[in-house]
Amino acid sequence: MNQIYIEHNPFIVESRFLINGAEPAEGCKLSSYKEARLQIWVESLFAELSLLLNGDKKFNVEFRGVESDYMDLLDAAEVARAQGMTLNITWLPVKETRERLTEIQTLMNYAHENPQFRDYIENNDRVKVDFDEAFNHDFNLYVIATMSSGKSTLINAMLGKVVLHAANEATTATIAQITDDKTLGESFVARRISTDSRVPVDERTVSADIKSLMKEWNGMADTQQIELRGNIIGMQARDNVRLVLTDTPGPNSSSNPEHERVTMSFIQDSRRNPLILYVINATQIGINDDKKLLGLMAQTMARGGKQSKDRFIFAVNKMDEFDPENGEDIGAALGRVKTYLQENGIPNPQVYPISARFTRMLRARQDDLTTRERNELNTLTELFLEEDSMDLPAYMPLTSRVRRALDARGLPRALYRSGLPAVEVMIDEYIDKYTFPNRLKRAYDALTHAIELGMREAELTEQLEQDERALAHINEQIQLLETRRKAGAETEAYKERLRRKGKGMPEHIANTFISQQAKVAATLKAVGEEMGNRQEESPALAKQYLDSAERNARFLFKELINDCENAFEESQKFIKDDLQNEYHQYIASLFEDTRQLKLPILDGLKGTLGDFALNLSLNERDIQSKQERYNERKVWDPGWNPLSWFTKRTVWDYRTVEYVNMKEIWDQKRIELSAAFTQLLTEARTKIEADKDKLVKSYVSFFEGEFENKFNELISSLKIQLTDKEARELAIAEGRAQKEWITHFKSQMDATLAIKD
Repeated sequence: MNQIYIEHNPFIVESRFLINGAEPAEGCKLSSYKEARLQIWVESLFAELSLLLNGDKKFNVEFRGVESDYMDLLDAAEVARAQGMTLNITWLPVKETRERLTEIQTLMNYAHENPQFRDYIENNDRVKVDFDEAFNHDFNLYVIATMSSGKSTLINAMLGKVVLHAANEATTATIAQITDDKTLGESFVARRISTDSRVPVDERTVSADIKSLMKEWNGMADTQQIELRGNIIGMQARDNVRLVLTDTPGPNSSSNPEHERVTMSFIQDSRRNPLILYVINATQIGINDDKKLLGLMAQTMARGGKQSKDRFIFAVNKMDEFDPENGEDIGAALGRVKTYLQENGIPNPQVYPISARFTRMLRARQDDLTTRERNELNTLTELFLEEDSMDLPAYMPLTSRVRRALDARGLPRALYRSGLPAVEVMIDEYIDKYTFPNRLKRAYDALTHAIELGMREAELTEQLEQDERALAHINEQIQLLETRRKAGAETEAYKERLRRKGKGMPEHIANTFISQQAKVAATLKAVGEEMGNRQEESPALAKQYLDSAERNARFLFKELINDCENAFEESQKFIKDDLQNEYHQYIASLFEDTRQLKLPILDGLKGTLGDFALNLSLNERDIQSKQERYNERKVWDPGWNPLSWFTKRTVWDYRTVEYVNMKEIWDQKRIELSAAFTQLLTEARTKIEADKDKLVKSYVSFFEGEFENKFNELISSLKIQLTDKEARELAIAEGRAQKEWITHFKSQMDATLAIKD
């Protein structure tokens, strides 16, 4: 069998492959995986190995890495075995992520004790942003569902008490954000933010009456968002993570159309990859709004690797409404849910059956339950404990790691079987698997950049230890630099060229607009074909079809707004990175230690794009009338000819009916729709082009100031050190000491993030 060795370090995102003891050749697919996350390439790994080894399908694989990555490798191996491969997988464990994050934090504290190194961290925007993100403890979980899926009940179950109003109707009208705070006990700190203000208009600490307050605020027309801090008892306390749970309005919430777009943006966010908990009503699947959201998820999942799939958890709620004693099969019901998800473009869906209502009642204080709820709790407890088929975690695709963590919680049997605690452990697993490694990578990148800055400065100072002839040469170079500055020809020509030419739109952003236009055209064509096939319909049916077309068009419009917003952010980052590279070429390479290029953070597209003024409703002029015959029957012919008296003829009654010509009306509406979509994409592209030019202008302005400041600073410093022997010797000694300190610090950092002992 072929011997395969794989080593993956998720903290610095590096992989190593050995195939029968040799590294893969440069240019092959495996080589391109060396600096990519395992979740990007693991699903295609075994097919690539087989292709590389002339179709051989037998491998002994030795994997060195963290357990969560090993579990993903096992999943990929299971799929490969089903395709006829023979695989033996051996895991070489390494130190886990949480311990490393603590060690990096300790290193950070150590770094701050060095004044110069602390200055590199605190006065460099790029390093500071990376550190802020690396040690930001907030982890976002968005809960999304259509009406009557039990979303509010699920959140209440995670909180251990009724905070959100729950009913069989659309109850969530605003976005509610709940931050886990284990220090508040039974209390909650609540803040209400209005639509016309970004600051809280009401803030208070509440305990017993939190449900009434939430219902009151949720019903206020000017409430934009509600923020709570309190104990989410379903999540265990962790030193490095604080869960921020967001309850989103469903797609069928009509109180604020903007909320639907925001909910869609959470799904479409492939850059931050937030965790989405999508709640499905096991007793009611297949509504239209559900299908549209699932289609959006399918598109998002198809664009990325395994993380794009892992970040969607499908919780199948209301399993307590099934009665196994009446022959209702839990496994069959979940099979129908999987089939439904697959039909909506979700490949190999991972579903997690739960009873949020049962979990909530189990976690509540008995005094907080009504008499009816206490009776229901007794009934459900008996059902879940006595019926083997009601062991909900048994139906879940849990890894052995998750099952161990779930067992370690020592939950009562009824609570364990309710299913929701297993989903809560899954959330913990996602944090360990993706969030911690990403944070470590951020910290590593920030420290590496600070080290580069420090080493450049230390080495520059160390270069001053040269003989008098070399020092004289440096003096000549300084004079030459001053001459070039006075002439300024090269720099001015560069700046003028930038002002005149600007920067082109990134190719992948331009391609985004092309694909968006194609998507709009395909959608309008499909609707047009459906309308054309219907020809003439009654006004009632025509209204139904047009209402459906309008809902779909609005959904697509909001989807495109989010796509354009993402394209805007990508374009900003791309242009800024490009300008940063140019900056280093023209200034940083000359002056070594420079400030991070500062460019403005420009507002997004939402305020720029026009409202979607579209109304596909029927007008009186759309309704036409015609004569229609009906009530066909045979009658005796009473005509004048006696020969016809014994025969029958066909007669009809006549009436005037109203109808709508679907093809004609769609030809009119299509023009309105096409114009609205064209306006959206044109405005988005114009905004991106304009802001791109603003960035170039800001860059040129920063360039001018930084060039002059750094030039004067460097020349002045070098002149003093060249002419003052004592100052030069002191600077050299300090530079060497700093270089030694940085070298030692880097070795500690590398050891912390290494996956080999």
